[in-house]
Amino acid sequence: MVDRRQVLVGAAGTASMLATEAVAQTSPAPAATPPESPYAVTYIEVEPAQADAARRLLARYQEALKDKGALEFAVFEQMGRPNHFAIVERWPSAKAREDNAASAPGQEFRSALTPLLIAPYDERPHFALSVGALSAGPPSSGTTPATPAGVFVITHVDIVPPKRDDGVAAVRTLAERSAGKAGNVRFDALVQASRLNHLTLVEAWTDAPAREAHSAANPTRSFRTTLGPMSGALYDERLYALLK
Repeated sequence: MVDRRQVLVGAAGTASMLATEAVAQTSPAPAATPPESPYAVTYIEVEPAQADAARRLLARYQEALKDKGALEFAVFEQMGRPNHFAIVERWPSAKAREDNAASAPGQEFRSALTPLLIAPYDERPHFALSVGALSAGPPSSGTTPATPAGVFVITHVDIVPPKRDDGVAAVRTLAERSAGKAGNVRFDALVQASRLNHLTLVEAWTDAPAREAHSAANPTRSFRTTLGPMSGALYDERLYALLK
């Protein structure tokens, strides 16, 4: 006579084993640790009436960082929106970047800036995806780039997570093909460390016509067409001038 309890226990065990195997086969592998993030891109929005005060604070902070180890600390003012600023910085390591933010000059700068803000201080650590020569602004040594840039572009690219690899590949291809084209001074692609499907493009062009020609070129159009279905948000392209 068949023991019904043994049959039920055996069936339950088999079902449990099959379920465990199914989960093991469908669960994603643990995410790899992202590379170190020595870059940061920061967006700053102040009251329109406080734009001049913010410029002075940014200029003083930039001056205070000379010879403090920054490989780049460029400050930009958005064209047409003079109360919007951006900082692109690069340090020898993520720790050097974090130490600077925690330093007395870093804390004093943020403390003085806070009353002027109408949006949070939006600092986003990044690591490099495709980076050419440093040339968007004067390096920390104070030397001037061989080819001066007149127009700067910072673009936030948001890719839906399932298409991240395809989107990142498309961004890398655009950066590699655009760097060094007529009128281009810089074309870097960075990945946001906290959200690997968010990328930032940092471009520098000799003048507006050079940037516009690149935007209308077939490779750029093809990139935008490819990226469109993979985008999780609008292609957020902003034009800037270097703060002097």
